[in-house]
Amino acid sequence: MATASAEKKSWADRLSEAMEALAPLFDQPHLASVRDGLAGLMPLLITGAFSLLFLQFPVQSWLDYLDANPDLASKLWVPFNMAYGLLSLFASVTISYHLARRKGLDPLMPSALSLLAFITIASPILGAWGEQGLPGTYFDNQGLFTAIIVSLLTVEIYNWFVKRNLVIRMPAGVPPSITAAFIALIPMIAVFALAWIVRVVLGIDLAHGVVVALSKIVPAASSYVAVAIAETLHGFLWTLGIHGDLTIGIVLSPIWTSNLADNAAALAAGKPLPWIYTELFRSYVVPGGSGATLPLAIYMLRSKSARLRRVGWLGIWPGIFNINEPITFGTPVIFNPVMAIPFIVITFINATVAYAAHVLGLVRATAVAAPWTLPSPILMYLATGYDIRASILVIFTEFIIPGIIWYPFFRAWERQVLEKEGA
Repeated sequence: MATASAEKKSWADRLSEAMEALAPLFDQPHLASVRDGLAGLMPLLITGAFSLLFLQFPVQSWLDYLDANPDLASKLWVPFNMAYGLLSLFASVTISYHLARRKGLDPLMPSALSLLAFITIASPILGAWGEQGLPGTYFDNQGLFTAIIVSLLTVEIYNWFVKRNLVIRMPAGVPPSITAAFIALIPMIAVFALAWIVRVVLGIDLAHGVVVALSKIVPAASSYVAVAIAETLHGFLWTLGIHGDLTIGIVLSPIWTSNLADNAAALAAGKPLPWIYTELFRSYVVPGGSGATLPLAIYMLRSKSARLRRVGWLGIWPGIFNINEPITFGTPVIFNPVMAIPFIVITFINATVAYAAHVLGLVRATAVAAPWTLPSPILMYLATGYDIRASILVIFTEFIIPGIIWYPFFRAWERQVLEKEGA
């Protein structure tokens, strides 16, 4: 009976079961903490990017005024320099915070200890700093991956001491803040001593080594092949009911964040932007939400099916702000071969068209962090530092390309829905 039941399962059922078996990997504590920690940096990046938008505002009289008033311009640079110049410091705190919570620890001390360990490890100068002050060569996005490594190791070492009760416990009645401080004392000495030995005693420049290693990895992970595979997989997973954005983001979010920060620094310095694949580049791929379903919502508004009209009405308003779960689940797209095919194909074509436009120099790469819930033409105009060509490109990937592809599949699905409603 079990064998006969297994034979009746469709390929979609088998694939769904396989993906469910892999689901714990998508919420693996370390990967999920990196993902959540970097996501927590977005308000910081957006805030810092506001000064870049002011400095790049496309009005020539304003730009001339800034040139004539360098003191004002230097003050406007401060928010950007503080946010992006200390990006890795903030990441060391947010990542360790999320991992400490997942480990059941009070996150305050592990986060502070992670910051201390990262500063020690990432320091490019051995011994006393003297009058030079605290050096910050790797405090910007160059040290991001080092911050990730140090944060994860710090929390694991801290957790090792706490779980084995190798800590100083205070008597009952002592204020909780004092108790927590003494609990952190031995783990803090151990982690700080380890960081000091690695960087100062042994002279190992871990941050520089990580940058050298990433110089080989990041270009490959930012190539067209990587973009096409990752984004097609993202679309495919959504059709199985798995959150495709979170799935690829758990691996690629450090690269997206680092690339965006690199581009922001290059834009600020007036240099060519080095990277195409950032998280904001994905707004060309998934405008209106994964699968670029806004045209589908428009078609549904005029459907002969009352159910599809309701889905279209519910989906079009959040779709304008790049949220399309009502369409994905209401149509449905999930486990629906008729609608899954265009969903995946559109994702691949949008990624290809957008990447080609960048390679051909038809649009500036994204460099300015902006809220992803902005309507796509506005979002891409801001994200590229006022490049109107970005708004034009995203109109193609949001309406024209998906509008052409979605229509015949919508009509086919509408016929099936009407037949069921008639029956």
